Amino acid sequence: MLALAAATLVVCAPGYPGNTAEAQPAMDALARSLARAAHVPEGSLAALYEETEPGCMRRLAQPESSLLLATLPFYLVHEQEVRLVARLSAMPQGSETLERWTLVTGKDHPPSLEGYTVESSAGYSKRFVRAMAPQLPGRAEIQQTSAVLSALKRAANGEKLAVLLDGSQAAAMAKLPFAGSLAVLQTSPPMPVALVATVRKRIDDERWKTLEAAFLRLAEDRAAREALDAVRIAGFLPLDDKALTTARTAYRRAR
Repeated sequence: MLALAAATLVVCAPGYPGNTAEAQPAMDALARSLARAAHVPEGSLAALYEETEPGCMRRLAQPESSLLLATLPFYLVHEQEVRLVARLSAMPQGSETLERWTLVTGKDHPPSLEGYTVESSAGYSKRFVRAMAPQLPGRAEIQQTSAVLSALKRAANGEKLAVLLDGSQAAAMAKLPFAGSLAVLQTSPPMPVALVATVRKRIDDERWKTLEAAFLRLAEDRAAREALDAVRIAGFLPLDDKALTTARTAYRRAR
């Protein structure tokens, strides 16, 4: 049995529902399942969720925070600063490991979006929004929102507003009663949904090899199924390097 020093998996999804306190029981269950799959003592791994970007950064500054499960926008924004190394792809429930980001607005929009505001769950990173929707006017105001449905309603009603949707949000849009009043302006290439990464070389290669196998086995463990369901993850898969390179290139070119 390989004993690991205490390590914390930080789960970051700014702009999405949930908070640290509500998520902690699910995080505890995930940590127990991961420790069991890695054949390490219970308590040697911990997990916690942070719903804000500053909260995530405070957690990642702590030396025990050696693993990160994050949405693509957070990963790209902080990859260099926190010295993240992408290791695995996470597959959300009812989805795939890759998704396309979609820019939508009201059906009767003008040819140019000059004077429009853009809202998105990823709006905390203006650069990411521009990377996914490079045709946006340079002066477009970009804002973060977790109220995507409300934003879509306002756009459908003619407000000067565009909304950048992730894959699951775009899929749900077609079912809205006012979907006919919305128009798709732009769709990104396939991008990773979420990634597992190591932080600042706080886990060596031997330890990561043990944890990697544990992540990949989680979906096969019936006892871990409840923990994965609680965090709305279907499982973990090898990294799609091509899709991540596409995302990095788009982000690097954006301003």
